[in-house]
Amino acid sequence: MTSLDTYHAQECFQRLQGSPPDKRATATLRGLMSDTGSVDRRIAELETRIARYERAEKLRKAVDDRLELALEKRQPLERVMPGLLEILTTHLGAHAAAVQTTDESLSERTFIRGNVTLDAALLQTRERVLDVDGGVAAVHVLDVAGEDFGKAFCFFSVRPSEEAHELLEIFCEHLDNHLAAIAQARHKYEVIRSISNALKEPVLGRGLSRAIDILRRQVDFDDLVLVFQHEDSLDAGAVRYRIHKNGVLAHRSAVIEDPEIDAFLRANATAFLDGDDAPVRERFGIQRYREEVLITGVRSARVVGRMLVTSRQGEFHTYDRELLDRFADYLRQRIVDFNREWKHLANIFNSKVCGELLREEDYVERWLTPRDEELAILYADISGFTRLSEGVLKTPEAVGRLIDTWADRTVAALWRHGGAFDKMIGDCVIGLFGPPFYESQPAERCANALGAATEIRELTRALVHDPELRIAHVEPVDVSVGLNFCPASVGFFGPNDDYTAFSSGMNNTARLQGVARGGEILCMQRFIDVLGQPERFSEAREAEVKNVSEPLPYRALRDDP
Repeated sequence: MTSLDTYHAQECFQRLQGSPPDKRATATLRGLMSDTGSVDRRIAELETRIARYERAEKLRKAVDDRLELALEKRQPLERVMPGLLEILTTHLGAHAAAVQTTDESLSERTFIRGNVTLDAALLQTRERVLDVDGGVAAVHVLDVAGEDFGKAFCFFSVRPSEEAHELLEIFCEHLDNHLAAIAQARHKYEVIRSISNALKEPVLGRGLSRAIDILRRQVDFDDLVLVFQHEDSLDAGAVRYRIHKNGVLAHRSAVIEDPEIDAFLRANATAFLDGDDAPVRERFGIQRYREEVLITGVRSARVVGRMLVTSRQGEFHTYDRELLDRFADYLRQRIVDFNREWKHLANIFNSKVCGELLREEDYVERWLTPRDEELAILYADISGFTRLSEGVLKTPEAVGRLIDTWADRTVAALWRHGGAFDKMIGDCVIGLFGPPFYESQPAERCANALGAATEIRELTRALVHDPELRIAHVEPVDVSVGLNFCPASVGFFGPNDDYTAFSSGMNNTARLQGVARGGEILCMQRFIDVLGQPERFSEAREAEVKNVSEPLPYRALRDDP
């Protein structure tokens, strides 16, 4: 064995092993190769292996470079696959290649380079090699961690070598990861869209249940504590919560099965939303957790909810964290939208009606767009308000305090009797009875309006006893009321979606209220006819009013004996 042969063998050995020159290794190699023939064969074998290794590395680099470019340019699979198939055919010496997989929309796609057809037998085969028209196909399954992403095919005129199979496998290993990333991104998008769609459910509680179910199937969470504001204030009816223990819903505000838990959460809701979560964590045994804060507003941020969630594995994967973030973001927006809708409706209807409306996705079209209906109408005005304001209250602050107090109590009386608040003009409150569902009978609408009128008269007379108003030294405060039953066009009108009614009957009710003296409840004859209790009213009268050709027929409610 010549020294040149020995050096050559040593060089090959080092290139294969990737180690620095070593005299002992050289001596060992020389000892193993005792004759020139053996050395030549060994050198040839090593050189063959090196060449094979270098071809594999060239393929890896070409595929890596193309996939990195795809990521950098954010290119879709449709733009990437032609270049990859060209690399595959060039490096394997194949006359055609194909990949059957799913694209960014998770739709099945087949990408082909060359003149070949993928028939059903080829697409369904699990064999590495399959005879096809005009040659042989090498087949390799695309998968990541057992998840199938399709197949790759290379077509040859003769049976492919083992090296061709190895190169095809290398190609598929790199493509697998790219396809897996695409599939995961698409899957995440579908999950996020499903959560978003679930939270669009008109009934917030029902939509939240669906969204959490979707989240639970994707994120292996253990405990979840969610508290949020149903409205702008944290009164007893505004706090909403969901408590999941061991992945199962254990407590929710809509169904109070445990009064102790309900009382605890409502007592600690304000502190929890402000960031003091220690009592809640201690009560539900939460230690390691991820927090999501639901904040609305830009210039003046306001917390509308807070969520604590724990992982069965101790920590959440990046994928899980992103889903939790998006869930919290969509829920925040849904709460803000819901509260905005609720606040708008709550200026008109009582909370029961608001809840019934928001259970229907098309509630505006079904119930609140203008429609012609018969309804009872109430106009109530503080008697002698100008005299009271200028002679007793005097300051704008005192006047405003009286109006706010009276209006709040008057509107609450409307709601208690099933009425809707139309508007307030000066110190006059207008109520409508019948909207928005018109389920009650005409006589019931009139009875509700009359009940509201008598309650408004009582609460107005009681204002003198309110120490904050400081009017106890004046003569009794009273109210004048006009009631009517008539057809009108009722619904949202104008650019601000004001809920109101329009008709000549509305105008006549306003005129009748103007006729009433302090403490009087005057009713149009039509109202009394529909109510059906004529004995409760005085004899018929008529009022001459401006801009009306015929006098207004009315009767006054008798005082209770």
